[in-house]
Amino acid sequence: MTTTVAGTIPTSVPGLLLRPVRWPEEAQVIADVNNASRLAGGSLFVLNVEMVRTDYAHLVNSDLAADLRLAEADGRPVGYVRARWADENRGDRVHSAAVFVTPEAPAGSFASLLDWVLARHLEIAEAQGPIERPRTADISTMLEPPGARAALEARGFVPVRYGFEMRRPTLDDIPDRPLPAGIEVRPAEVAQLRRIWEAEVEAFAGHWGAAEDDGADAFWQQFLADPLRDLSLWQVAWDGDRIAGMVRPFINPDENARFGAQRGWCENISTRAPWRGRGVASALIARALRALRERGMTEAALGVDAQNETGALRLYQRMGFIEVARETEWRRPLLPGGNSAATPGTGA
Repeated sequence: MTTTVAGTIPTSVPGLLLRPVRWPEEAQVIADVNNASRLAGGSLFVLNVEMVRTDYAHLVNSDLAADLRLAEADGRPVGYVRARWADENRGDRVHSAAVFVTPEAPAGSFASLLDWVLARHLEIAEAQGPIERPRTADISTMLEPPGARAALEARGFVPVRYGFEMRRPTLDDIPDRPLPAGIEVRPAEVAQLRRIWEAEVEAFAGHWGAAEDDGADAFWQQFLADPLRDLSLWQVAWDGDRIAGMVRPFINPDENARFGAQRGWCENISTRAPWRGRGVASALIARALRALRERGMTEAALGVDAQNETGALRLYQRMGFIEVARETEWRRPLLPGGNSAATPGTGA
C-alpha cells in the first residue's frame, strides 16, 4: 500500500501528484531526478547527494518546506520544482524556478510544475507587498520535454539568454599563453579563501543574473563547503598583493565513474575589470588545462553564458572547447499590472 505524504495535492495530469519533500532524507531523490533530467538534455555534469545537501543547506530566499515540491506518478519520483527569488544588480526582483522532469514523466508534467511554481511566486509577491522594482519570472531549461516550449510560450515566456556546456575532447595541444608581465600565479592557500571569494564576486558583479549581496554570508558558507574544492588545481593570478583573476578547476569523481571518463572542469573563470583584455584569462585556462592533465585527466569541460559581455564564448572556442549542450533561459513579467503585488491566482 502506498503511503501518501501530508500535503500531497493532485495536478491537472491524471495520476501526477505534488508533495512536500522529506528533507534531508530525500536529498538523493532530488539528485537522481536532477541528473535524469539534465543528462537526457545532453549535460556532462553529474550531481551527487553531497552537492545537493551543501547547496540546500545554504539557500537564500527559498524555503524548502514552502517552495520545494516533488512530483510523483504511480508512486515514482518523476520531477521536482523549487521557487526562489533574488534582487539582481540590474534592477529586477527575479522570481526563478527550478523545474526538472525525467524522461519517464507523464505528458504535461512540465506544464503542471510550471503552473505550481508561478502560483507560488504570486503568493510570495503578495506576502512581500509592493516594491519599487519590476518583478520578473525566470526559468532555465536544458531538457525540454514534449510540450514544454509551447507551455512556456503560452504563459508569456520568451527566450532571453543561452548558456552552453562546452567540452575540450583532448588535453593535447594546449596553447602556450604566458601571463602578462608583473602577474604571477601562487599556490592557493586556505588563509586566502575569503579574498579569493570576494575577488570572484566582484568580477561577476556586472554579469547577467548577478544578485545583490543580501545573502552574502550564505554564499560564502556555500563556497567554503564546496565538496569538489581542490586548492591544488586552482590558478589564482596576483598583481602584487591584488588578485587579478582566477580559474578554479575541479574533478568530479561521480561523473567520471558514471561516464567512464577522465574529465576535469575548467570552471569559475573570472578576471577583475582592471586586468581584462590583457590575456590573463587565456593564460590561466592554459595553466588549468595542464594541471588537469597532470592529474591524469584526458578532457575538460566548462559552462558559459553564450552572451557574456566579456567575450568568454569566443575565448573558450579559441582554447579548444566546443558546444555539447545548450541551456535556454526564459523570462516574462511576473505581474501583468506592473511592480505591485497581486492576489495569488489572479495574474499570469
